[in-house]
Amino acid sequence: MQRMIAVDKLARPEDHILLRSDRVRNARAEQGLTPNSPMPYEDDFLKSRMHGICAGEFQAMEAAGRTLYDFPDAPWEFQLDMARQVWDESRHAEIYMKLLEYVGSYYGEFPEGEVLWSCTQAEDPAARVAGINRGLEGLACDVFEQLIRLAQNMGDEVIERAVDYVLADEITHVRMGSKWMRKLTEGDPERLKRAQAFQDSIDDIFNFGNGRTFVENAEHVKQRVGDKEFEIDRSITIAREARLLAGFTEEEIDRLVKGFRKSAAY
Repeated sequence: MQRMIAVDKLARPEDHILLRSDRVRNARAEQGLTPNSPMPYEDDFLKSRMHGICAGEFQAMEAAGRTLYDFPDAPWEFQLDMARQVWDESRHAEIYMKLLEYVGSYYGEFPEGEVLWSCTQAEDPAARVAGINRGLEGLACDVFEQLIRLAQNMGDEVIERAVDYVLADEITHVRMGSKWMRKLTEGDPERLKRAQAFQDSIDDIFNFGNGRTFVENAEHVKQRVGDKEFEIDRSITIAREARLLAGFTEEEIDRLVKGFRKSAAY
């Protein structure tokens, strides 16, 4: 089995569409949409958001499995944490497939992006967990916290409790990334710097047009979900409390927001 496999080699049913991120960006540009514009299928906001998360859980499961395979010489405890993450992500994928069914959708209704899988191409395990566990799983904490608040506004305890359950695992995954990024780079500040730079590049991809901020500072828009309208944040907000529980420092979180403000995602 080869290392660092391409995204188009991921196993998917023939009726699923997997799009490279540059194709998605180009399609949005052709429609005159900016990174911060509403998605074309905004009437299906909840379905598309759930679908994106479900696809992310599948790729996170695959990524953790690839990390086990790609770095056989990594410490045993590191491999054990990655194996646990494979199990966690598989459970998350099942939960979100059930949630898709609950909101009247199914896995494969929308295209699947490949951004998460592209983050597995780091050839250093310290950079790998910095990008995936601290970068992408950190983003998952932000997304899930926001989805929980939407579910609370909707009065939907099924979504609220299911997502809160998954969020608890994601916090643990971020802590794993923080622990191993630092342990694997002990005594090697240059390696740590490279790992942090890889995480920065991942965070940069997901700054969503400089629109990310804390919940209390967020702008709001009306979003239709089913036959009702709800007020939601214009962009994905930073889940400060969840990130602190996950091992981020206040300084790291503040630096994250400042980085979102100074650079564009596309």
